[in-house]
Formats: sequence, C-alpha cells, structure tokens
Amino acid sequence: MALNKLNLSLSLYLLFSIFAIAQNNANFNPNDTITYNDTNSEKVVALGNLIESSVLNNQSEPFVGKLYKNALLKRILQDNTTPDLNSDYLKSFVKGIKQGLDLFPQEIITEVENGAYYDFVNYRYDQNLQTYYILFRLYSAEGGLNYHDYRIHKKDSEMLISDIYLYLAGENITTTMSRLMTYVAPNKKILGLIETTKDEGVTELFQAIQYKKSGNFELAYKLMDGITSKLSKEKFFLIFKSLMASNVDDEKYLATLEELIETYKDDPTIVLNKIDYYVYKEDYFEAIQVINQLQEETEDDFLNFIKANVAFYDENYDFALNNYKYIIDNYSDFFEGQAGYLSTLVMMENFKDATTYIETLISEGYDRADIINYVEEDDDNGENILEVLVQSEPYKAWKLKTSN
Repeated sequence: MALNKLNLSLSLYLLFSIFAIAQNNANFNPNDTITYNDTNSEKVVALGNLIESSVLNNQSEPFVGKLYKNALLKRILQDNTTPDLNSDYLKSFVKGIKQGLDLFPQEIITEVENGAYYDFVNYRYDQNLQTYYILFRLYSAEGGLNYHDYRIHKKDSEMLISDIYLYLAGENITTTMSRLMTYVAPNKKILGLIETTKDEGVTELFQAIQYKKSGNFELAYKLMDGITSKLSKEKFFLIFKSLMASNVDDEKYLATLEELIETYKDDPTIVLNKIDYYVYKEDYFEAIQVINQLQEETEDDFLNFIKANVAFYDENYDFALNNYKYIIDNYSDFFEGQAGYLSTLVMMENFKDATTYIETLISEGYDRADIINYVEEDDDNGENILEVLVQSEPYKAWKLKTSN
C-alpha cells in the first residue's frame, strides 16, 4: 500500500515552482461565512457533482472556473509577515500560482485516464468556521490513497473553492505556501539591492524538484538528504522527501517516515503517512486503528477496502473477506475489491467458492477469457498467488465445462 506520489502535485507545483507572491487588490474577506440551509447545501452538492463530472468527462475548464484564485492568494498573505517584498517578485509569484491552479484539474484528469478514481465522497458544514467543505478521494492501485478537502466560499450566489486541504500534506496548501514564503523570499532591500534568500537548502530543494520532474528520484532524494538547515524539518519537506525515498528503496523510505513521525509525533494530520509506516513495519493492528480514525473523520466507507488489504497482509483472512465483501456489494464496478475477495477465498483454500465467484464475475459482464488470463497469469515479479486455485479440481472442472 504505497503513498500516493502524485496527489501532492498541486502543492508541489505551487510551492516549489514559484519564488514570490503578490498582494491582490480584489475585494475578498478570507473569513467569509456561509449560512447553513437547504439552498446552500444543494449548491454545494451541485459543485461537488460538477467537479466529479468535469474530471470523468475530461473537461478541466468547469473545474478551473470554480477555483477562486484571489481567495487562495489572500489566504496565503493574511498570516505572512515576510518583509520588503519586491513588486516584480510578487507579480511573478501570482502568475505562477494561477498557472499551477489551471494545471491542477488536468493533472487529476490525467490520473483518472491512467486508471485512478476521483470520487466526490461527501460534504459537511463546519460550525466553527461557518462554511462548507466538500471531500474528494483520489485512489489508484499504483499511487495509493489521498483526499482533497475543498473549502467553499460564496461569491454572490456562486459557490467557489477558496482553499484545499491535502491529507497527504497534512495541511491547507495556503498554509504551506505562506510558510514557504519565509524561505524563498528575498531578505530585504539594502541600497536598492535584493539580498538572497535567508535559509540554506532552498536552492538544493528546487534542484531536487527538477530531478523529480525528470524522474530521477535517486538524485532528488540524495540532494534532499543532504539538506540539514531548518528547512529540512518542515512537514512539507519531510513528506516530499519520503515520496522521493519511496522510489529509491524501502529502507530509505521507512527511515524518512520514521523521521517525519518522530518530528511530528503529536500531529494528528499525518494519518496517511502513519498508515504506510505501520504497514511497512508490519504492525497491522496499529495500521487498522489509524484507518479507523481516518474513517471516523471522513465517513468514507471505501476505507473498508484499505482495511481489507491490511488484514490480507496480516493473514487475517476472515476480517479481510468481510471487508472485501462490503466493497464488492457497495462498489460493484471496482475490480480491485473483487480481486481482493477472490484472492482471500484462495488463501483460505476455499477453491469451490472461489470458482463460483469467478462464474459470478462472468455472469455480471466480465469476459471469460480476460478472467482466465487474470487468474492464470504471473504478475510483474513472475509470481501468481492464485496458482493454487488454477491447480485445484473445482477450477479445472469449471474451465473444462465452460470451454465451449
């Protein structure tokens, strides 16, 4: 169960490709509130449905149109006290932010085209902040799990997105960007000259991002591992470093996760990182506890699939089977859930029920040849955990019986 390596792409693009930010004079109150009522709730649900359909239909424009860029800029600035910001410096940052936001929906669309799922999970009303949030789940077999929690701002009668909480990053993108400004902004103007950035490691960080973009994860990790300044203890830095390490080797990945969790041991926002950490440590009980915590927070029943995977690793097949059963009953088009259910039956040596389930999949529309290939072919490592099913009498008899 790997951490998602692309879901952080919006924050990475905005944080690491841009070196300054500008004050925008648009009329915006970052503490704007929305009244909770049926009309507003319906508009919020409509916004969630629009984003979901925009992604599924490969149409980024409707999604982009709902990103309130001025609001995002204002949120970055409201708590930032970086002095002596040069106006040209600021203008370039504004341009970069807007470009990053324009690219964000297309990045999600590309992920979905490559097999990921991007689903509108639910909405909620935050009584303290007096505004709505809509929660989206991004999941792929290769990348793993992340959530995007969109804060809603009402402009006139239109619902727009004014901030994004990335679960993998553990904070709002505006919070991370505001803090990063203190690293990348010039110190101050002295005799009309701009001094360099105040913190060591920034240049190396940007170089690591370039290596990451070109797919050279080993060099990216090596550069980041050599940074020892204050920057190296920032949460976004440690998370990004762990993502690079995950593409190098398991030992380095586990070490970076341990560094992140030790540095932010009391931080409840690094829940996704903790799940991966406990799975890598084979502490499956703790992994399930963290998933339960996440499920309580998100109210997302899809997390039963993640619990099933963890239980499967733990060889707790009864628990795994029950959770996979929930997924195949409630997410009928999700083949990974169906594959997990089949694999669990095989691990339990219940070959008769496994063969019957194969028949069920075919009756529900799967091609017989495709299912047989899936059951009998080796994976990328030259292994096939379903081989014992292939050699079983129930499967052989079914295959012979249905050959014509």
